[in-house]
Amino acid sequence: MLSTWNAVSTLNRMMDDVMGSSVGAATTSRDFDLALDVRTTDDEVVLVCDVPGVRAEELDVTLEDHVLTVRGVRKFEQRENERVMLGRAYGAFARRITLADTLDDGNLSAQLVDGVLTIRIPKQPKAKPRKIKVDGAKQLGE
Repeated sequence: MLSTWNAVSTLNRMMDDVMGSSVGAATTSRDFDLALDVRTTDDEVVLVCDVPGVRAEELDVTLEDHVLTVRGVRKFEQRENERVMLGRAYGAFARRITLADTLDDGNLSAQLVDGVLTIRIPKQPKAKPRKIKVDGAKQLGE
């Protein structure tokens, strides 16, 4: 189902969140969805995930039966006597990606830099493209 974004109703809801709460803070938040790009070259597959505000120790990257799982939590920290209008997403997230047999999942690596988690998975040598030499056929009678 396709819905149209209505700026006025969104703003009204956000203001209700801030002004209407008995504790003076927004009580509703959006779920954190792990944004993910998949890039591929002849040598590897690279997964690039946005995880702003998440520290490396709050991330859990696991591999089991060719299924890569990325889990984590983006925590909301509220100060006392603070009113907040939530515009960013918070909470636990998990994303599972089934890896192809052509990937060398035994040699994958993960790195977190500036809120971006990059997971590199090399391709197995047999999966890499290679050029096949085509010999010219001799014509009949030669």
